Amino acid sequence: MPRGARITMEEKGQRAVRSLEPYLSKGGLQEGTVCKGCGIVYRNKRWQIETTPGAHSGEVFCPACQRIQGEDPAGVVTLSGPYLAQHREEILNSIKQQESKHREKNPLGRIMEIKEENGQITVTTTEDKLAQKIGREIYKSQRGELHYQWSHDQRMVRVAWKR
Repeated sequence: MPRGARITMEEKGQRAVRSLEPYLSKGGLQEGTVCKGCGIVYRNKRWQIETTPGAHSGEVFCPACQRIQGEDPAGVVTLSGPYLAQHREEILNSIKQQESKHREKNPLGRIMEIKEENGQITVTTTEDKLAQKIGREIYKSQRGELHYQWSHDQRMVRVAWKR
């Protein structure tokens, strides 16, 4: 809480809003709920990839599958420039590798679509952090210019890389 901020009587004892993510369930889900779309399981208040099958209590769509169905990305990465055409395969491999690393930690972070048109690659993701990581990794390995544009009210980031 910022220094000097005060809690009024109306706020005291109220539950704080943890996330502005529109696709997360407000009251939580039952332990063992499975995603109908991708098969991840809700355990210990988070979505997880389960290697051993256990008892399941219900089926819903996880937030990532909901974003994919609704075509509502949380991150958009745009890659452009003449350098891109020369190093296309290397850059695409790097993008897919970043998704796979990120997905081990958080199975809700996925690439929704990779679209190539007019000499430009556009990657849409289900999480803003994944889009930022992809942009940062491309910048670290290939240099160039990297720009971020956040939309806080919609919890979305646009990442632009150019070289």
